[in-house]
Amino acid sequence: MMRPMFLAWLTLALLLFALGRLSHAGDQMEVAGFVNATAQEADEGYFAVGGDAMVVVKQGSGLQRWLKGHSGQRVRLVLAPDSAPN
Repeated sequence: MMRPMFLAWLTLALLLFALGRLSHAGDQMEVAGFVNATAQEADEGYFAVGGDAMVVVKQGSGLQRWLKGHSGQRVRLVLAPDSAPN
């Protein structure tokens, strides 16, 4: 009797967890991969992240310096709407 009840609770918990994850899937986009750029691309502010994303940043910005410094490393990009009021 105990085992079926445990399995039912476990199944319910996993289902609720999956529904929670799916409900947030539309709120943000996440891409992970290695930062790649040739020296010229990095100087111009063009960086590839994995095989799915190209990031263009303003030349001379802190973000450009950060991406140059992390070239060849694995990073994760998370794009999400800002919840702060305008």
